Amino acid sequence: RRMAVAMAAKGASANGGQRSAADILAAFRNRVDRQIAGEPDPDAKQESEDGTTFFLTTSAAVKRRKDAEEAVRVRKDLEANGRGRKRMAHEIEELPSRPPTALELLCEQIPPPEPKPRKRGEDKAPPQMARDEQKDATKNVKKHRRKAKVTNIPSNLQFKYLKELLEKATGPIVDGHIDEAFTAWLAFQNAEDAESLYNDFNGGEISGESIEVELLSDSEPLG
Repeated sequence: RRMAVAMAAKGASANGGQRSAADILAAFRNRVDRQIAGEPDPDAKQESEDGTTFFLTTSAAVKRRKDAEEAVRVRKDLEANGRGRKRMAHEIEELPSRPPTALELLCEQIPPPEPKPRKRGEDKAPPQMARDEQKDATKNVKKHRRKAKVTNIPSNLQFKYLKELLEKATGPIVDGHIDEAFTAWLAFQNAEDAESLYNDFNGGEISGESIEVELLSDSEPLG
């Protein structure tokens, strides 16, 4: 926050100092408040027949909003308790220092333990080729997953609107449904789209409801 305010102040001084420090701080607080509001991405909206608008929020946007909320909480806490904390810190600095105890003096005389000798070959890292093969194998497994499960779907969101909402952010969905536990079972046309759903929206939100995404193998049934 200090860096953002300092950069804004530097820009104001370059423009002839037209904005005061209070104006800069007010603009920064307004930007934080807009982040907390969590305005939805207009490219990830879907309206149902009854006029209800559902919106999709990425996990990264949720994290930014939570960071902004934490920044505001810390700011309010510092503003409310700043004087008390300064007074407490001043009192702690004035406390007299006590002399070390006999046990503390004895511990200072004990030498540290000697390092355990390592066996031959322990320091050798695994071959780079083996690590690359393992990474490629994991990547290939993810690439072949075209199915996904999304939990905590809003109870008033029908599958056809969920399908259209997710397709705007990822890609074509060829099959799926929402079960009685409000869990969506999805089959994508392309594995890359299923992986994109997991990478971008696991921990994201649908209309303020936190969702969790899990990739499924093609052999697993949908629900």
